[in-house]
Amino acid sequence: MKSWIKVYLLLEMVMSIVEAKIGFVKDQSMDAQFPGPVYRQTPSLPEGHLRPLGWQRRPDGPVHEESEMPSTKEFYESYVSANKPAVFRNAVSDAPVFTQWQDDKYLTEKYANVNVSVHAQTVRKREKIETTQQVMKLKKFLYDYMYEEWYLSTVIPREMMQELPLPKCVRCGTIAERLISAQLWMSSGGTSSRIHSHEEHLVHCVLFGRRDFILIEGWHKKHLEFEDDYPGSMGGHSDINTEIINTFKLKTIGRVPWTWATLYPGDCIFVPAGYIHQVRSHGRSISLTIEFSTLKAFDDTGCTLIEEDFVPLSDADFLLSYENGKLRLSQTQWDAASVKELLLILMGSSDVLTVDKFAHFYNQVFGQMDDIPDARRMFDMLTSGEEESQLTLRDIQNLPATTLDKVVFFLNDIYKDVENYWESETVNHLHEEF
Repeated sequence: MKSWIKVYLLLEMVMSIVEAKIGFVKDQSMDAQFPGPVYRQTPSLPEGHLRPLGWQRRPDGPVHEESEMPSTKEFYESYVSANKPAVFRNAVSDAPVFTQWQDDKYLTEKYANVNVSVHAQTVRKREKIETTQQVMKLKKFLYDYMYEEWYLSTVIPREMMQELPLPKCVRCGTIAERLISAQLWMSSGGTSSRIHSHEEHLVHCVLFGRRDFILIEGWHKKHLEFEDDYPGSMGGHSDINTEIINTFKLKTIGRVPWTWATLYPGDCIFVPAGYIHQVRSHGRSISLTIEFSTLKAFDDTGCTLIEEDFVPLSDADFLLSYENGKLRLSQTQWDAASVKELLLILMGSSDVLTVDKFAHFYNQVFGQMDDIPDARRMFDMLTSGEEESQLTLRDIQNLPATTLDKVVFFLNDIYKDVENYWESETVNHLHEEF
């Protein structure tokens, strides 16, 4: 063999060793006991002391189940309007994702350079868990997530939507007109979420792996060191360590009633707005969440008796999208009617849109941008400018044309600048560094 060939083969061998991930793959088993046992470790200790959430009290029972996904109208009448959680078995069984996403090789080859949002656990204190959020390339996440305490939680980039299913229950009528976002979740091993709730309704569907849900009615948040997203919000979270519950500190947690559900591939769960929940994932877990605004009423315009088995997620219109690692409004060309519609979506089923809710949304979408009006100034633009705290339905319907023109100009102008910003070499270079 020629010497240069030997050298080449040797270098190739060395590179393969260098590129190999060193470490231990996290436990991929999916046979964890859930709900867990409830007992006292010693007679002097409360039930479930320093044990995972749910071991402090037996559940009230499983979440209500249906054998299939209902139509959009049935879904609204039976569950959304009643604020009733439900599990739908075999709800999204037909979709390209179930064959094409079975291993990470396909994802790495097709979506390697897609930017995603990843949460990394930085500190696991005895009573609290701290995480950081960062944007990275999907190939980076896939290379490390089997070893690291990472989980992917990202608004789904448009280019990945074609292979993902749009659940039947959100395809038409008023619900389809009030879709906020679609989020992708991915993790490895036994990961555990924070205790949290959402401002919006959500449908969560498991594609791979197993997910265990604990559901708690929102008014029990006082027992859980809960922090609202803003005053009066239905969304929020608790930073308590859900794997080690200190029952001496959380003295009343054993009084909190809860229900449970275990989801497998193809299963979906409806979690109403404001419902507190905590999720544990097992194995190589991939799932998606559809968030939609709370509703005062439902109009079934556009709904049909016979629906296709598979409709891609890309067919839906979402208020929010994710491009180049940035959350943004999906719409880039605005007019007076679309501005009013945006405000009505934010109002949801409430009688008013408060400045706190407006500011929370505004800061999520525009908070990282420089040289734009702050949320309070924008809200004042929509009101009399005298520090008013809310907009009513009538206020929105009767917004002066001059006011709407100002907001339209702002949104169209800012997205013109945003497009230029995202296409800049500086931003692309920063993303490449991950």
